[in-house]
Amino acid sequence: MAAVGPKIFIIDDDPGVIFLHEIILKESKLTDHPECFSDAREALGYIFNIDEDCSKLLIFLDINMPKMSGWDFLEVLKKKIHKADIKVIMVTSSLSKEDKEKSNEFPSVIDFWEKPINEIQSIKLQKRLKDWLSV
Repeated sequence: MAAVGPKIFIIDDDPGVIFLHEIILKESKLTDHPECFSDAREALGYIFNIDEDCSKLLIFLDINMPKMSGWDFLEVLKKKIHKADIKVIMVTSSLSKEDKEKSNEFPSVIDFWEKPINEIQSIKLQKRLKDWLSV
């Protein structure tokens, strides 16, 4: 059973990637039920509604999405979310050095992973964030 902790989000415009990442996160016991969104704007709406709860959120975020990019999503989070404790892992097919460097401009971004994520990454993340995940 997953540790009591943050809400976990998968935000990606590819339903196949969402499906795969959901399975990996469940199998690695990071979460039993991630919140999945194919539209970053819908995810923002959901997050705005829970911001007042001072929630912990762990977000697996794609960069290149058609309606709202991961970068635009991060800009809105930075400006509009005030109470939630948010950690973001950029999950992308981009191997661009510029994208990786840009991710460093956002304090909420804690890592940059190439798609698809794997169970080993998920388990290492659990160990790295053990205290944060279990509170």
